[in-house]
Amino acid sequence: MKLSTIILENRFEQEAEMLQGELRDSFNNNEIYVNMGYYVKDGPKASKGFGKITFKQRDEVDPSQWKSLKNILQAKGLSIESDSNYFDNDGDRYYYPSIKFEFDI
Repeated sequence: MKLSTIILENRFEQEAEMLQGELRDSFNNNEIYVNMGYYVKDGPKASKGFGKITFKQRDEVDPSQWKSLKNILQAKGLSIESDSNYFDNDGDRYYYPSIKFEFDI
């Protein structure tokens, strides 16, 4: 197997696209992006996957929508590791509202 195939392989790409579509429809927001991946096979989190949901908007997400989003993720069995519902521009880059999560593989 080629190294480029291993590096570019993302076995959770379809799941990420499905979750992204579901969240965009639920919240009527096309600026929601989902990325998912998995940890290395011989590491301490070998049986876990991870993901991040980002709202690419220059404002915080409405608190009721944020709570609803977290409830949806937990109902799907995803464990929320961190969340930050704020936008910041430090002059070098933008920080968008996001949620990081993990799940069992």
